[in-house]
Amino acid sequence: MNAQSLALAPATARASARNGMFLGFGTFFRKEIADWVRSRRALIVGAFVIASAVFTTLIPVISGMAGDTSDMGISLDPTHNVLFGWGGQSMAIVILLATMALLSGERDRGTLAWSLTLSLSPTSILAAKWLAAMLVLAVVAMVVPLAISVAVATVAYGSLPALGTVGLFAVLYLAVPAFYVALTLTLGSFVKSTAGIAAIGFIVALLPSMLGSVAPIVGEVSPTAIGTWAMAVATGQPAPTLSLIGFLVSMAGLAVAAKVIFDRQEV
Repeated sequence: MNAQSLALAPATARASARNGMFLGFGTFFRKEIADWVRSRRALIVGAFVIASAVFTTLIPVISGMAGDTSDMGISLDPTHNVLFGWGGQSMAIVILLATMALLSGERDRGTLAWSLTLSLSPTSILAAKWLAAMLVLAVVAMVVPLAISVAVATVAYGSLPALGTVGLFAVLYLAVPAFYVALTLTLGSFVKSTAGIAAIGFIVALLPSMLGSVAPIVGEVSPTAIGTWAMAVATGQPAPTLSLIGFLVSMAGLAVAAKVIFDRQEV
C-alpha cells in the first residue's frame, strides 16, 4: 500500500501542478468576455475600426480622384483599397487604448486582489485576459471591418477583392493585437497607473518607426513592424525576416516577464 502510494505521488503532484497553473481559467475567461460586452469597449472599438476601414476603402471615391490617384499611392484595385488603411500604427493605438486598463482598472477597483483570494491562479488571470482580448479584437476589429470593407469595395469598384489575399492578411495581422495586448498586460503587472501604461505603450509603438528613419535595422527588428510584415507577406511583397524574429522573441519575453513579475507583485 505504501509503495503504491509513493509510486502514485509524483504523477499526482504533476497533475496538480498542471491544474494549478491554470486554475480557474475557464470561469475567469467567461468573466472577461462579459466585461468586454458590459463596458461596451468592444462596441466602441468595432464602430471606430469599421468607420475607419470603410473610409479608407472609399478614399478614391470620396476624394473625387478616381481618374488619377497614382500620386497618392492609391489605385482603383479593390484589394489594394481594402487593405490600404491597415498600414501604419493606427491599429496599435486603438488596441493600446482598449486594453491599457486590463489590469490597472481591476487593481483600482480592488477586484484584482479579490480575484487572487479565490481558486484562481495568477497565470489564469493573465492568460484569460489575453485570450479574451484577442478573441474580441479579432472579431470586432479584424473580421467584421474587413468583411464590410470587402462588400463596400465590391460595390464601389465593380469587382470582388482577392479574398485569399484579404483572408491571409487577416490571419497574419492577428500578430498585431497579440503583441500589444501582451505588452499592456506585462506593463500592467508592475505599472500601477493606467496613464503610465498608456504612455509607455505609445513610446513602444511609435519610437521604433522614428528611429527606423535613421537606422532602418531598428525598424525592421522591432516587433512593432509585424503589421508591415503581415501586409508584405499577404500581398506577395518582400518581407523582412527580422520583423518576424523580433516579434517571436518579444512575445516569448513578454510572456515570461508578465508571469514572473505578476507572480511577485503585490496587487
